[in-house]
Amino acid sequence: MTMEAGKRARTVLQSVFSGVLSTHSQKYDGYPFGSVVPFCLDQTGQPLILISRLAQHTQNIRANPKLSLTLLEANPDKGDVQQVERLTLIADAEPVSETEAAAQLYYHCFPQATGYHNQLDFEFYRLNLKQLRFIEGFGQARWLSPGDVVQASPFSLEQWSRIVGHMNEDHADAIQHYCALQAIANPDRDACMASIDAEGMVLRVQARLFRVEFERIVTTSEEARAILVEMARTPVKQD
Repeated sequence: MTMEAGKRARTVLQSVFSGVLSTHSQKYDGYPFGSVVPFCLDQTGQPLILISRLAQHTQNIRANPKLSLTLLEANPDKGDVQQVERLTLIADAEPVSETEAAAQLYYHCFPQATGYHNQLDFEFYRLNLKQLRFIEGFGQARWLSPGDVVQASPFSLEQWSRIVGHMNEDHADAIQHYCALQAIANPDRDACMASIDAEGMVLRVQARLFRVEFERIVTTSEEARAILVEMARTPVKQD
């Protein structure tokens, strides 16, 4: 049961790209401070954020790195928010020293943020997860450990970069086909691959990100290539 819940929680973690960051207010002692931040997952499978050194939440983190990040299920069909899957991450924020690697991962998902790190005094933080509170719907809640949910990428950063770069440079038509398979609106046919991991990939259409799950887990570049080719050859279902 824990394994199944962990997989469902990981799906939320992998398919939501922004959340409510709650830090300890330094201005109003004892009160939480909430803000909205975009994030992507790094090679360890943990959230990576880029925040301004001048922002209130950054000042809070510097004084006390303990925080939470709350995520809501992406594109839910449910009308009642209490029926929507939610995931609250309890974590310690840690400044990222390998900023070039972080920038490569983050800017593929959020190219509009390119240059923030050097030009506008932003810095990367990794959220080292301690516990996760997963709510699957009304009255369905449980605590999970990072080991239940987090999955590191099977690819080195070099392999990841090679796969993503190759798909975007040489297989744009395949990426447009993936959008059609998932019924992702792509009127300008400018979709690109933003990331890939063992269980799926992230497509970026203009400024929006979409998670696409694989039918099986991949652990090598060769396996990734095989499943991407299969998907490119899969007919689009007609209504």
